Amino acid sequence: MASAVSRDGKFTVIMQGGYMKPSLSVHNSATLTEVSRIEVKDAWLGMAFAPNTNILYVSGGSASAVMEFELTPQGRLEARRTFPLVAEASRKHTDFAGDLAISPDGRLIYVAALYRDSIWVINPQSGMVIEEFRSAHRPYKILFHPDSKSFFVTGWGDGFLVHQSAQNGEILQRIGVGPQPMDMVWRDKPTVEPEGEEDEAKGTAGFAARIFVAVSNTNSVAVLAVTEDKRLSPLERINVALYPVMPVGMTPSALALSQDQNRLYVVCSDANAAAVVDVSTKRSTVAGFIPTAWYPTAARELPGGNLMVLNGRGPRGFANPAGPDPTKRAAPVHLGNSAVEYVGAIQRGTASLIGNYDETQLARWSRIVLANAPYQPSMMEDAGPPAGSVVPARPGGPTPIEHVIYIVKENRTYDQVLGDLGIGNGEASLTLFGADVSPNHHKLAREFVLLDNFYVNADVSADGHNWTAAAIAPAYVQRMWPNSYGGRRRHYDYEGGERAALPPAGYIWTNVLAKGLTMRNYGWWCTNMTPAPASGRQIRAVRDAALAAHTNFDFRGFDLNYLDVDRAKVFLKDLERFEAENAMPRFLVLRIGNDHTSGTSPGKRTPKAQVADNDLALGMIVEAVSRSKFWARTAIFVLEDDAQNGPDHVDSHRSPAFVISPYTRGRGIDSTRYSTTSMLRTMELILGLHPMTMHDAGARPMHAAFRSEADLRPYEKMDVLQNLEERNPALNPTAARSVRMDWSEADRIDDDDLNQILWLALRSSEPPPPVRSYHGR
Repeated sequence: MASAVSRDGKFTVIMQGGYMKPSLSVHNSATLTEVSRIEVKDAWLGMAFAPNTNILYVSGGSASAVMEFELTPQGRLEARRTFPLVAEASRKHTDFAGDLAISPDGRLIYVAALYRDSIWVINPQSGMVIEEFRSAHRPYKILFHPDSKSFFVTGWGDGFLVHQSAQNGEILQRIGVGPQPMDMVWRDKPTVEPEGEEDEAKGTAGFAARIFVAVSNTNSVAVLAVTEDKRLSPLERINVALYPVMPVGMTPSALALSQDQNRLYVVCSDANAAAVVDVSTKRSTVAGFIPTAWYPTAARELPGGNLMVLNGRGPRGFANPAGPDPTKRAAPVHLGNSAVEYVGAIQRGTASLIGNYDETQLARWSRIVLANAPYQPSMMEDAGPPAGSVVPARPGGPTPIEHVIYIVKENRTYDQVLGDLGIGNGEASLTLFGADVSPNHHKLAREFVLLDNFYVNADVSADGHNWTAAAIAPAYVQRMWPNSYGGRRRHYDYEGGERAALPPAGYIWTNVLAKGLTMRNYGWWCTNMTPAPASGRQIRAVRDAALAAHTNFDFRGFDLNYLDVDRAKVFLKDLERFEAENAMPRFLVLRIGNDHTSGTSPGKRTPKAQVADNDLALGMIVEAVSRSKFWARTAIFVLEDDAQNGPDHVDSHRSPAFVISPYTRGRGIDSTRYSTTSMLRTMELILGLHPMTMHDAGARPMHAAFRSEADLRPYEKMDVLQNLEERNPALNPTAARSVRMDWSEADRIDDDDLNQILWLALRSSEPPPPVRSYHGR
């Protein structure tokens, strides 16, 4: 998450604040060799040495505290004091300590109260909070003016940079910089201009310093001029996009200045790269790009001139041969048990150490970054669709398909459901919910197109529902879900309602509505009424105002105690009305998520009953649509938002997905490598929508899944033999583990634990470990 360099430059401290138990590691600054490590209760972003001392202060994230350490000459951190920000007895999930800054004079510590939209001020002598200043919405980064009299704060949630008095918190200026600003750096070195160009840039003469701000929901860095009297004004924007015309998605989230202040490094998290910018003159110039590992989160030029880039997820995905074994498990995975190779645990962060380079080397690195990019302009060229495909090559192209139905389900891998299909690349020994439990899934795969090489983009539901709806998981989601899933910040706010988590180009329904198309929402981004009414309205609120006007409030959102079959009946009632009115919306999105299951919780429906319920609901929906007057012009897309680390012999991200249409009937097996963003891209092409991010812009459309001729035979659903009301017994081997789980949202549970429970309940044996692969990363 962050780093800090000791007073003498010999040591660099790196903060690990992800899924595993947080820690602070001390490294030799020249080689990054680890010298020592200390675990902490929590840590998140904020870390700084007090001026001219070896005293290190670290913000405690969900622990709502600031920790004080002393770095010894041997490179060891010794814990000293802990300053509570909120008393533990009254602490809530909103009392979260984010960034931390120490005034340049060393007198006071300032901490971002991330969810209180304020700044705590601590006197380090007493360790007491002496002030709390209102600040930006979701204050992310704190940067002090060198005179110690004022500081700047980026508002992750409101898009503003706020300038405040350090004495009383008075807001001196508020200036918009763009959506979701994050890191910022200060440059006060005089610029060196080419001869005769000193005053050519209008309005830039006379500034005393510049502030560079990474604006994560754009492809740019905002540059602000700071005058002698501390007034801020926009100076320029640095475009770090790889191409002149490129959708958003670079996610510039962190910055670093070289020690001579002539180079700015821009960490582009979603591009796996750092941009190199010459800022020695008033006109900044992007010099090139440096490839990094997976999802870089921070950078710093170390003493000696080496550049260090911190990578949130390391080099790639990994195999886990020592994966979940309930007979050897010493602690639940939410406590960070490294012996359990859960997806959040095995994707370990790394640090890249980059030495001196010249223009030739930078040009070579830049070509690598361009080659690795998710998006390239050639992907958007109109070469025409492959022969036999009814999916247009460009948005708005001709297609017989008018209506798109998007069905989102929960948390299954391919082999868990379709491994026993007998055709395609399946492994029957890993199947938990085979043809006896999910007959409609099996029949649909056989009668339409079988996609046996489809991968979800996400690891868990927190990022999964964002990838599924927006073709990206915003920086807020990526940086916060490991803390939540690690069992520290016990709150789930990743599916609408959190401004800092909004994606850069909205959700797919945002773009449908902007295009002027009709749509209908069933269950997405909804807050249920509790308890569930016997009939009628089920939804209390929708966490997106634009979506609310198009939502069926009788269709209940995620609730494992409510049958998916009953949800399907609400949709079928709407379908009858569409037929009577001879008009069905162009885009319909449905969430049926009972295949998530409630594990073996006593009194809850058994896993097989819940998957069978989900299967029957899907069969009912497809049958009804295929018998409607709209069938000849309809395509139904079905996927899981994520696969949740379940068993699959190819990769734990491989998941069942379906494209159901008269134009996919009898298509056979399509083993093309597709992903979540492939499905989004295909729906966008059919509906005439432009891509939302560089990820769906560069994704492979599902052309090969379609045929040119329609087969209008309706689908006949299969009745499930499984009793949908079968309940888990009060006493069963995994009941206690299931009872402890929070089932109120899709991922407030220990996902790895649930996969073990399901395997034990259905197979009465040890579960196999999930598989990691190069191509599924």
